[in-house]
Amino acid sequence: MTLRTIALLMIAALVASCCGCITLEKDDDAGTVPDVTEPPWSGSPAPSWEDEEDSPGPGPAHTPSTSPNGNVVVPVDPVPVQSGEPLPEVNPCGVPTIPLSRIDARKTIVEKTTVFEGEYSLIYSARGLQVDVVDVPFIITFSVTPKHSEPGAYSRLVVTVRDPETLRLIADEGYNSIYGSERTKSIKLYQPGRYIVTLDGHFVDVKVKMQTEQARAP
Repeated sequence: MTLRTIALLMIAALVASCCGCITLEKDDDAGTVPDVTEPPWSGSPAPSWEDEEDSPGPGPAHTPSTSPNGNVVVPVDPVPVQSGEPLPEVNPCGVPTIPLSRIDARKTIVEKTTVFEGEYSLIYSARGLQVDVVDVPFIITFSVTPKHSEPGAYSRLVVTVRDPETLRLIADEGYNSIYGSERTKSIKLYQPGRYIVTLDGHFVDVKVKMQTEQARAP
């Protein structure tokens, strides 16, 4: 055997040895690599920690003031006061009122259900309330505490009731100016429906209570 033949045999043996090592290494790697196949997307990505912290939560939802008999009061934008508007007839349907001073307690009992109560501090500002009236008469009572003790032009309040579609004035009352100095007054509504009540005040604190009034036999 010549020297050249011996060299060729040694090279062939070395190549065969290297191929075997590579094959073993590949086999070992295939047995140790875990299965990283991802499940199919469900349609919504899972929230990350940053998303949970940065995403704002639900804002405060307003809950309308609702009485058991279905009357509802919801805050809305106030309607500007317009002076000089003609007022319609107060009680066009002739719904009878029930003055407490004329009630015989042995025959009739008057029940008042409070639908809404609120307090506002008004300094050249206004508040609006959308009122859905189911039961009549519906009574809106307001009490005024002026921020200025003197009965001047600084403290005043105008309360208006309007039709929400046409903004037609249905009733109005107030404190000071043309309304007088009495601090507690009421407006009565005698027709079911939706109304916009606006309280427009200058330097006054106002407490508002809305009630229904019903008479029943004892």
